[in-house]
Amino acid sequence: MKRPKSETGRMESRDKIVKAATKLFTQTGFQNVPVEDIARLAGVAHGLVFHYFGTKAKLYEEVSQVAADRLDLLHIEATRDVKTPNDKLRAFLESHMDAVDQRRADYVFHSRGGATPAIQAIWENSRKNAIRLILGFFGVQDPSEPLIVATRAWLGFYDELVLEWIQGSPVLRDGVILASLRLFPLVMAQAHLLGANDAPQKL
Repeated sequence: MKRPKSETGRMESRDKIVKAATKLFTQTGFQNVPVEDIARLAGVAHGLVFHYFGTKAKLYEEVSQVAADRLDLLHIEATRDVKTPNDKLRAFLESHMDAVDQRRADYVFHSRGGATPAIQAIWENSRKNAIRLILGFFGVQDPSEPLIVATRAWLGFYDELVLEWIQGSPVLRDGVILASLRLFPLVMAQAHLLGANDAPQKL
C-alpha cells in the first residue's frame, strides 16, 4: 500500500532532519549544534525541526537510538563469522573502536554524562546488549547478575581506554585492544568473588 504523497513528503523531511542532525552531532557534539544549522543542512524550514521533534533534545534521542541500534548490529555482524570465542572478542573490540572513531564528539558527550536520562538509558541498553553478546561468545546464554556486573566492570575499563584514545591521549589503538583482551580472563577468573558461579573458565 502506497503512502499518500503528503505523508511521504513528511517522512522524507523527517529523515533529512535526522540525517543532518546525526552528521552534525557526530562532528561537533550535541551542545555545539544550533537547530538552525540542522535545518540548513537538511534543507528544511527551521520550524519543521520543532514540529517533528519538539526539542533538540528529543531529536538527539532519536539520533542516539538509531546510532545505538546500528552499533548493536555492527557488533553482531563483525563477530558472526568469526570462529573462536577469543577471536570473536577481538573482533568485537576492533569493530567498536572503528565505530566510535567515526563519531568521536558524540561518543565523548554521552559517555561523560552530558546527555539526558532518556539518552543515557538508550546507551545503557546498548551496553547490556554488548555484555550479553560477549558472554554468549563463551557459551553463557543466561548470565547471572554478578557475572553481568563483572563483565560491565571489564567493559568499563575498555571504555575508559577508548575514551582516552579518541580524545587524543598517547595510547595505542592496538594496546587498548590487547590490554582489554588480556584483562578479560582475569576478570572472569575472579567473578566468583562477586557471587558468579557461571563465569566462563579456561579462556
